[in-house]
Amino acid sequence: MNKLFLISLLLMIYLTAKGQVTVAPVTVHLSDADRNGYILVRNNSNSASWEVSIDMKFGYPVSDSSGKTVIHFPDTESETDPSAVKFISFYPRKFILSPLGEQTVRIAAKPKNLKDGEYWGRPVIKSKQVALNDSAGKENIDAGLGVEFRSVIALNYRRGKVSTGINFSNLTCSYNGSKIILFAELKREGNAAYIGNIVSTLTDEKSEVIKSVSQEISVYYELNKRVEIETGKLAPGKYTITVQVNTDREETGGNILKGNTAERTIFLTIEK
Repeated sequence: MNKLFLISLLLMIYLTAKGQVTVAPVTVHLSDADRNGYILVRNNSNSASWEVSIDMKFGYPVSDSSGKTVIHFPDTESETDPSAVKFISFYPRKFILSPLGEQTVRIAAKPKNLKDGEYWGRPVIKSKQVALNDSAGKENIDAGLGVEFRSVIALNYRRGKVSTGINFSNLTCSYNGSKIILFAELKREGNAAYIGNIVSTLTDEKSEVIKSVSQEISVYYELNKRVEIETGKLAPGKYTITVQVNTDREETGGNILKGNTAERTIFLTIEK
């Protein structure tokens, strides 16, 4: 293995294991009352410069029957899709971050002829290391070997009257001897995404809390949510599991739109 290839391979492994460029906040909320926002992009490397560019795509979370959640990016947008892509701009859109450097990126919304509702987009922040020269100055080494890193955050724009709600239609559970596995079927109501928490609480026959697990949740259309509660081996008896979905959540990118709180209860019996 030649020296140049070995150096480049080690650098690629290091950069893959530790992303150098970070973005905050991870959610940006804009509206007719506040059409401007920002994100802060930071280079955490103390030795390398990074090239950054920002694109915007229409996307939202979806899940499969197992509860696995991913961001879905449709190949094409329909006229009915609540997309914010066309009227959102970033300043600057491309830039170089020096070692330990920061860049504030201004976000501006310029909507036209929108109906009331919430519009979505996913800013995609792409970064790759700037090519470096070796100490002898004889060779040009692309430290990232062309590897491009991507950070995807959420952006919502609200126009006029917006509302959100959640329909908690079903809840099932199973126990495998060490943890409880819950499946919740959720459907959004209203014309805006339901962004909040799902809180699962396990209590015993004396109504004493054994364990409580809280996770953030975002329901744009429908979502199958899988929740695991690590319990270890439970003693024989009857247990109650209460699952609550609420919008009691704070974010640095703006105000969470308040919606209803929904709760369901399921019972678990452990035989001797």
